[in-house]
Amino acid sequence: KVTFPLVLAVIVTVMGSTFQYGYNIAVVNAPAPVNYCFNCQLMYRFFCHFNSFNSDLILWSFTVSIYTVGGMIGSFSTGFFVKKFGRKGALLVSNSLSIVGAILMGTSKAANSLEMIIIARFLLGIFAGLATGVVPLYLGEISPKAIRGALGVISQLSITIGILTAQLLSLKEVLGTAELWPILLAFTGVPSAMQLCVLPFLPESPRCLLIDRDREDLARKALIKFRGTSDVAVEIREMRHEAEAQASTDQLSVLEVLKDQSVRWQIISIAFIQFTQQMCGINAIFFYLNTIFEAAGVAGDTQNYASVGVGTVNVFMTVISVLLMDRLGRKILLAGGYAIAGVFCIVMTISLNLQDQISWISNLSIASVIGFIIGFALMCSPVPWILTAELFRQSSRPAASSIGCGVNWTFNFALALVFPFMQKGMGPYVFLFFLCICAIATAYVVIIIPETKGKTFQEINNMFVKRNKVKE
Repeated sequence: KVTFPLVLAVIVTVMGSTFQYGYNIAVVNAPAPVNYCFNCQLMYRFFCHFNSFNSDLILWSFTVSIYTVGGMIGSFSTGFFVKKFGRKGALLVSNSLSIVGAILMGTSKAANSLEMIIIARFLLGIFAGLATGVVPLYLGEISPKAIRGALGVISQLSITIGILTAQLLSLKEVLGTAELWPILLAFTGVPSAMQLCVLPFLPESPRCLLIDRDREDLARKALIKFRGTSDVAVEIREMRHEAEAQASTDQLSVLEVLKDQSVRWQIISIAFIQFTQQMCGINAIFFYLNTIFEAAGVAGDTQNYASVGVGTVNVFMTVISVLLMDRLGRKILLAGGYAIAGVFCIVMTISLNLQDQISWISNLSIASVIGFIIGFALMCSPVPWILTAELFRQSSRPAASSIGCGVNWTFNFALALVFPFMQKGMGPYVFLFFLCICAIATAYVVIIIPETKGKTFQEINNMFVKRNKVKE
């Protein structure tokens, strides 16, 4: 059954970690902080000294992109933090980065310092990179296998809620003004403070306690609290079996996991689906969002409200994904999501090319945006993070999470760098590139990825035995 301690642990974990990932992605698009950064004379003069052309754009692009640089560092550090502090401890330690970042951004206007915002964005990026790696591990290990997929989607749901929260608070009627934007940026510290107050009183991951620390007594107490029953013998036996199977193996490093033949296809699969999640076209959709709204006759002043509408659709479809994950399974949702995204890439290419010639075609563009986001939020967005936690044994899971999250953040950063040039050179035909990515991803999921719904971690590992050419 779903118990209060389990629900509380899930809510506190995601709201204090991955929620902020989404919030800090969207909050920098608020007009007030952008205008302030363009008018911050000290850093402006610094950039003008090196490049007088488009120095304001370079300045703001640097402020935004430093977040993904921090994310790469944080994601590749997941294994180290988890090994040293455990799942829960890693979350608590990482909150120091968020709180320091919030303080820096909240006081940056009084200090008239854009440098403080840049440093804060970097720290928050490291925090977000750790969150995307640690949260799926903790949620996957405390969840009953019957609802492990649904609870795993909660992490992605919190990201979409974070994005929507930032969009709402950025409205000029709320905090999106020249006077209140420091509070808008500093709000990210509030969920971290909440997590620091509550999470210490909740149990550590039972699998971490038994398999990594050999504390079966504490693991049993944690399971009893999470499950609401003393009948946890089956789960204890399954964890003990996994512990015995890897008794001669310590927690593996990233390099050791990359060399380990027994997880070779799991690593390839995780790296591939994290790569395709970034490269399937969702970033291009958001890039063209305002262009599409303008062509459809949406006035500039109301485009922020239209973006809130898109964010609401994103949240709603992720809620639906929670309900479907343990009914339809991971494989069907992931393959179906990429197939849907590919179809709308075709429609977007056609509609963007014709919207200047045919007036009503801009409405098709808006429908395509909504359709793409529905497919992505419902299927492509949550599944890679769930599989990253499910496809590996306890000894290799933290390092594998570092690799998967690192790939995701690296291509997030790379796409941010090259996409403006792709868009300039290819125009609307850039969606044909993303169509190819979606087609390859669909084929790979159908052929290679097994269904993990309702399986134990050991059973999932055994599914790859033949492909990895090792003994069970």
